[in-house]
Amino acid sequence: MATSRFATVALNVPLLPPLTYRIAETMSPCVGDRCVVPLGRRQEVGLIVALSDQTTIDPKKQKTIIRLLNETEPVSEIWLKLTRFAADYYQHSWGEVSIAALPTFFKTKPGPKYEQSLERLRKPYKEKKIDKPSGVLTLNDEQQLAVEAVDHAKGFAPYVLHGVTGSGKTEVYLRMMESLFIKKPDAQVLFLVPEINLTPQLEARIRNHFPDKPMASLHSGLANGERAKAWLAAKEKRIQILVGTRMAIFSDMPNLGLIVVDEEHDLSYKAGDGIRYSARDLAIKLAQLRQIPVILGSATPSLETWSRVKNGHYNLLSLTKRAVPGASLPTLSVVNPKNKKLIKGLTPEVIDAISETLQKKEQVIIFLNRRGYAPVLTCPSCGWLSKCPHCSTYAVYHKFHGKLVCHHCGWSIPVYSRCPDCGNVDLLPMGAGTQRIEETLEQLWPQARILRIDRDTTQRKNAAKEAFDAVHAGEVDILVGTQMVAKGHDFQKVSLVVVLNIDAQLVSSNPRSEERAFANLMQVAGRAGRFGLPAKMVVQSRFGDREIFAALAQQDYNRYADHLLKVRKEENSVPFVCQALLMADDANIGKALEFLKQALKVGTDLLEQQQNESVVIYDPIPMALMKLADKERAQLLVEASSRVAMGRFLRHWYRQLCEIGTSVHWTMDVDPMDV
Repeated sequence: MATSRFATVALNVPLLPPLTYRIAETMSPCVGDRCVVPLGRRQEVGLIVALSDQTTIDPKKQKTIIRLLNETEPVSEIWLKLTRFAADYYQHSWGEVSIAALPTFFKTKPGPKYEQSLERLRKPYKEKKIDKPSGVLTLNDEQQLAVEAVDHAKGFAPYVLHGVTGSGKTEVYLRMMESLFIKKPDAQVLFLVPEINLTPQLEARIRNHFPDKPMASLHSGLANGERAKAWLAAKEKRIQILVGTRMAIFSDMPNLGLIVVDEEHDLSYKAGDGIRYSARDLAIKLAQLRQIPVILGSATPSLETWSRVKNGHYNLLSLTKRAVPGASLPTLSVVNPKNKKLIKGLTPEVIDAISETLQKKEQVIIFLNRRGYAPVLTCPSCGWLSKCPHCSTYAVYHKFHGKLVCHHCGWSIPVYSRCPDCGNVDLLPMGAGTQRIEETLEQLWPQARILRIDRDTTQRKNAAKEAFDAVHAGEVDILVGTQMVAKGHDFQKVSLVVVLNIDAQLVSSNPRSEERAFANLMQVAGRAGRFGLPAKMVVQSRFGDREIFAALAQQDYNRYADHLLKVRKEENSVPFVCQALLMADDANIGKALEFLKQALKVGTDLLEQQQNESVVIYDPIPMALMKLADKERAQLLVEASSRVAMGRFLRHWYRQLCEIGTSVHWTMDVDPMDV
């Protein structure tokens, strides 16, 4: 009689631990294979995470795997370890993370044409045209030392490549990859970028440098089939370089030899819904599991990263000068608009600087991190404001589309022809967004070629690439944009950067807001003067005497980061404490707060049982944006002096929270970014 065999299968169900299923005699599964199993009255795709010859489950209750999906190689042991770590750390079941991490094609039940579809996914990538052969650039001493340091690294080695904007970080990445391929010709590289619009130009540069190395990209802008194709190609070692956004961290790359996280400070690496993971932090864990180097690159590293440099956990590689000979950092002028005669919101100093730059046939960037025409529409007669009916915020006036749009829930309505409260026809826009600034520039400089780049102008496929190509080609005189224009672009003729409305970030109640403002300012300043043109930056601000501008004038990140770390330590805030945020939402804020009060009591009792004095739970409060998409939201903050103490508490607390009978929707965010 044949011995029964059993498989432990992870399924995408909250809190559900992997379940045990009988293996049919005709099946020969491996750990890491996908399969279809019965779950209640439905069938689900699961992932086999263990095999055994025995089980304690009553034979009458045993269920059998319906179908084994082993037409592809099983996911690797390292991939399973990474997803299990993410599940434990971010408080989800293993199946929630591992199944969710798979491309849609691989986590849904196979259809009738499954094999044909799989065959199409395996078709080779067409070789893309290379614009021009990559010239051989001579590295300066700092760049060469950085490349050599990583080349000599043994095993797991986390590096922070901290370089001023224009210091040639991308060229250093390429040389690090080059050194790896010399030693290991079949090695793979994972190159993470924060935003989709950065992938085309980076991909082109990598292709030019490594024309013989197959590569692909992986991001949310791709169709499901394209994502599955890239993921499978990486898994089957048919590509050696994968460029992607945060989702690419869950690619299974068996020959992975190097991970690069460019602009590591960027908020886009943190998922904002579902499993709220940080791709940057998981990159560190993956490098540790693979025992390989990982490079965190930025001109403005996050304070969490900088503190780890300070305490010796990460190795620092510094690039203190610009890569192009003769290229200098822009000089800074902070102009206080108070008591100035503004022309359509611009100070005379800004207008003069723009005119002077245009006369020299050089390019200007106007940076305003607020899209739309105006943040709010108002009635001067009765005081009516264009509030979103579904959120506790204002609907933004989009003049060119004739709409009021909520940037949080997406609600929109045609602009009112008269005030809905008093009937006044003279509704006025308050404040300025990128659309209004674009209109102002067209009025002040009608001869200039003006281009606006923000989320509204780049929704069409390839629109962002075409827009940036136009700037690079010299077809644009003034570029107006949000933070999309602030990073990763080598503009050759930009010699002036103007920053508007940075004060909104400087007075924000969010404790991380000023840190992000400094990063934005440093990044956008770095777009100017990259190719030897004398450059300057003009910022309109009422807070010119703040430390942030003194550090910006010197392009001295170290000074400002050390200042912020000192403040954070005195306040006992991140990165000197660990945080988790329990968020609840309901149609009624009272119900959300009541659930959080129950959670507080459960947590307080648990801490007493654990005799855990390292964890503090604060009282529940409404969230800053209390109402979102008709849901009223509240939060409860947890802080701990160590990750071990936090993890121990969260594991037990989360399970107890799940036992509270409630109709309130709630979620946990470990290492939240907006507290």
